[in-house]
Amino acid sequence: MLHRLLVFCLFILPALRLSAQQDSAYSVEKMQRAVSFAALTLGGDVFMKTGGTTTLPGDGTSRKFAPSAMPRFTIGGLHFWGHADFYVTFPLPLNIGGKTAGFSKIRSFEVVETGARVYPWAIRPGKLRPFAGISFQPLVYRQKIENQDYGKGEATYDRWITPLHAGLTYASKNYLFTLGAQYNRRTDFSYYATATQQTPVKINPWSFQFAILRYMDTDKGMGSTRSVRIHNYLEKKLLEKNKMSAWYYGYGPSTALQLSKSPYLKANAPYLYDESSTSFLAPDLSFGRYFSRIDANVGLSYRWFGNRQRAFDSDLRSHRHSLALEGYKFLFNYHGFAPFLGGFVSAERLSLKHNAERHIDYKPAAGLVFGWDIRVTRTQSGYLRTNLRWAPGLHLDVNGQQYKFDHLEFNFIQMVKYIGRNKFYKTL
Repeated sequence: MLHRLLVFCLFILPALRLSAQQDSAYSVEKMQRAVSFAALTLGGDVFMKTGGTTTLPGDGTSRKFAPSAMPRFTIGGLHFWGHADFYVTFPLPLNIGGKTAGFSKIRSFEVVETGARVYPWAIRPGKLRPFAGISFQPLVYRQKIENQDYGKGEATYDRWITPLHAGLTYASKNYLFTLGAQYNRRTDFSYYATATQQTPVKINPWSFQFAILRYMDTDKGMGSTRSVRIHNYLEKKLLEKNKMSAWYYGYGPSTALQLSKSPYLKANAPYLYDESSTSFLAPDLSFGRYFSRIDANVGLSYRWFGNRQRAFDSDLRSHRHSLALEGYKFLFNYHGFAPFLGGFVSAERLSLKHNAERHIDYKPAAGLVFGWDIRVTRTQSGYLRTNLRWAPGLHLDVNGQQYKFDHLEFNFIQMVKYIGRNKFYKTL
């Protein structure tokens, strides 16, 4: 009798417990908490800069330039149950501002902004919430003096800035209304007014925005009792048929953010040295295999980046084609937020055309890949993924100088699909 009881306790009970866990991998309470972890946001804002001062070469007089406004499109997501907002904002091709005497054009603006806001008190419908935040973006400045010949164009000054944010957000049932201010502490620089002459420029440190965003909990229905029952059944069948591991493909837009400047430009076109080689909205395509036992991906990724820099007597076009073999391990899954970390090796095609002179090189590279999936259950046929990659020191040798491709690649939204999973579900 004692022997049978020991066998029951040591073997039968664990088996029954494991069976119960497999039959109920997800509960209504846990699923509802997971699906409310994040919400997609879409919308736009009006971004207002407060002007600044520049100098007219020749007489050396300081001239104030007027404030300006620019509409922008925003895509992002609320995370941590309304306590954090991660977003990417794209400027639209419209800049409203006044004229300055002696100049045919002055433009001061920020380009693609990637940022985060933290809400000490979570966003809730009908509530007004304060926030603090920070963003990363290029500050861009251009000017044209009246009656001056610029050849291939005027110089562009840009550099990475990290303005601090503060403001208020009011949430209705479906929309967020935000009024915010940004402060950038270092706003003075030297600008190439001609190919050989620099003049001082200072931009006012304060800017403001008014934003309206629609927020959507796209997987809210997964928290229902019926949905939980279905996902528990699907998980059981995937495990029974050994189909939890799967092939996948992914697609989405990416950007390459410049991390270091190119000595080649300083030596051959100094008026382009302070212009960023950042590339926007490049394709990011992937194909690989997910291994469920170790919760890891191994696959191929292809990205293409291009950029053009023009001023005075120079016209530069740079391109990068990258095919990478990458592997990364998911670190944990916190209510559907699954970060990963790994590495890649890649074959690179780098090219630079400076006026009529072209340089091309093929070389290997290696780097880091990290990011996160929004993965509420293991049974989903598709996920939203964010990828970041960095190949340190990547460059093209041009006449003894380095043209840098040292970028932080940021794929902010990638749709990932498991091949054949929906087809398998139709058989059940």
